[in-house]
Amino acid sequence: MAVIYTRGRGLKTAITRLFVVIAAASLLTVVVQLVSTASGGSSLDLGWGVLAGVTTAVAIWAARSKWLLRLLSVADPLAHQVRSRAVWGLLALVVLLVVALKTGSVDRDAYKNLVFGEGGLVEWSQVLVLVLATRAAWLIGTDLNARLEERRPGRLFQIGAGFLALVLMEELAWGQVIFSWRTPPLLNEINAQNETTLHNIEWFQDRLDVGTFFATLGVLAVVVLAPRWMRALTKQCSEPMAAVTRALTPASYSWPLFLAVSALAFFIATRTFSDVILNRDQEWGELVLYASIYLLLLRTRVLLGPVQDAP
Repeated sequence: MAVIYTRGRGLKTAITRLFVVIAAASLLTVVVQLVSTASGGSSLDLGWGVLAGVTTAVAIWAARSKWLLRLLSVADPLAHQVRSRAVWGLLALVVLLVVALKTGSVDRDAYKNLVFGEGGLVEWSQVLVLVLATRAAWLIGTDLNARLEERRPGRLFQIGAGFLALVLMEELAWGQVIFSWRTPPLLNEINAQNETTLHNIEWFQDRLDVGTFFATLGVLAVVVLAPRWMRALTKQCSEPMAAVTRALTPASYSWPLFLAVSALAFFIATRTFSDVILNRDQEWGELVLYASIYLLLLRTRVLLGPVQDAP
């Protein structure tokens, strides 16, 4: 019998509301631009109208979609296949987006400015995903503290939330991206990008590409091997503890996302296909890595919630 996780239903509602908010903000921007244009101000940016239309359509689809409900909340073999296909579809979507942005830009500099510049697509997407992942990890820690007498698993996730917050602050250059202060002179001398960051200090920067590859390879190994380890562990646990263990196990179908991140890191570290894959494309890899971790955290959060039998 299929099982429905009620937090999955709540997640579907939250996704719908998110796209409603984006659509409303985009539409409001269009209205403001129309008033400004009528008053002789700046011209209308049609991109906001397209965004408003697309997000409205997605919000309507999300509210009505039984497929999305199955994807997020149902535990049965068919839903597992749906999630596996969704992972491959998400990966294909990212690849198509990168190809479209590269081929649609007049040159490399235009592509870099559009995607990686201040306020660029990738930078702020990373920030948003890291904020959501930090919150999810903290809430999982709270769930584990409530369900288990042993506090270490919950504390481990809360420490993980702190680590994600640290990565978030590094991506924001500890606020410099927002407030645009000058980098302190001492740090400016040793920072490869002249920013208030630790990971861009020249010693780390010189080893960053190779280090990133080995880090992503390690994460991939954990994602691939952990389900086998955890299956063996659940055989020795009580049923309540086994349910928690299954919730904490990375989804076996998530490996393509982590493999893609590791492959990209390898190409950049070895300068393979350097005419096509730029060093800055590592930012795409980081975005997919953060998003993949967030998806695993969301899955754990849903599985730790209440359940009910499907009608």
